[in-house]
Amino acid sequence: MYYTSLEAMARKYERTERQYAFHPVDQAAHEAWRKEAAARLKEISGIDQCEAADLRPVKHSEVPMDGFVKEYWTIQTEPDIYMPFYLLRPGSPNGAAVIVPHGHGSGKEGTVSDFDNPGVAAMRQWFDKGCFAHDLARAGYTVACPDERGSGERREAGQQGDSPEAWTSNSHRELLQVAIGFGQSVIGLAVWDLMRLVDFLAEQPDIDETRIGCAGMSGGGQQTLWLAAVDERISAAVTSGYFYGMKESLVVLAANCPCNFVPNMWRTMDMGDMGAMIAPRPLFIESGEKDGLNGPSGLLNVYPQVETARSAFRLYGAQDRLQHSIHPGGHQWVGAGVIEFFDKWLLRK
Repeated sequence: MYYTSLEAMARKYERTERQYAFHPVDQAAHEAWRKEAAARLKEISGIDQCEAADLRPVKHSEVPMDGFVKEYWTIQTEPDIYMPFYLLRPGSPNGAAVIVPHGHGSGKEGTVSDFDNPGVAAMRQWFDKGCFAHDLARAGYTVACPDERGSGERREAGQQGDSPEAWTSNSHRELLQVAIGFGQSVIGLAVWDLMRLVDFLAEQPDIDETRIGCAGMSGGGQQTLWLAAVDERISAAVTSGYFYGMKESLVVLAANCPCNFVPNMWRTMDMGDMGAMIAPRPLFIESGEKDGLNGPSGLLNVYPQVETARSAFRLYGAQDRLQHSIHPGGHQWVGAGVIEFFDKWLLRK
């Protein structure tokens, strides 16, 4: 006999009111709600506890690639905390930039194609067969590919090393166990770092600060969704493999990575509400029909969240700014139509 708790906690989720659930009224009400909701997300995730520091940007190297140059940079995101990232500079820049946060199992190396660790290469083939960051750079976009805290070159001592197993691991559990004592979270720390990366990009003379986008798959989709929800400087966003009802995908599937969990999130909002926060800025959602992370109900756990987001876009007569693309596969990036999406909304073609 086992006396478990998770099923009862899932029922508690159903009884719990989301205090910042979106209810469409008009544009003014949406804007007021969005500001309050963004402040609340920053509070519960601990973003508002992060400490600003001088960026101290350093370019360490550059390597010519096919159609672009890959630069290796670091910036300081908090005092004594540094984030390495690749900056892919196109041969013919179009003035726009896209941040491409990675998902689990690779670090920033999973977003570029010239890193030959077999573990990372396998993850790249699973998640992103086309190396989307390279495609964007060849299309004229300046692309930033950062390491999230706890991944890649930011792994803590227990996960460091060059074996395939070490490279595809992360330190999210250790980070959460320490961060939670400060009232912070892994995703809050990650989003803060991305906000500092936006600061860096906005200072670049060849980038128009009003044309910065973000696109990610899985954990990268999570970072994209959060960043676009709380930072209006993101002018267009693409989240792949990370847009569904939280109850099924994060409460029922409670063994998910610790980076998904934020104190009081279940009392605050669902993913559709986060999508509504992005309106009327363009949002592209990609879902896999067979993606197990959609939850036991599959796409039936996705559609209501998309509709919540869509209701916010309707207030602005901007239904065309929300795209939902469904592919027949599983938890993977396909990216069909994404470059065209950025061309339309960042380049205004």
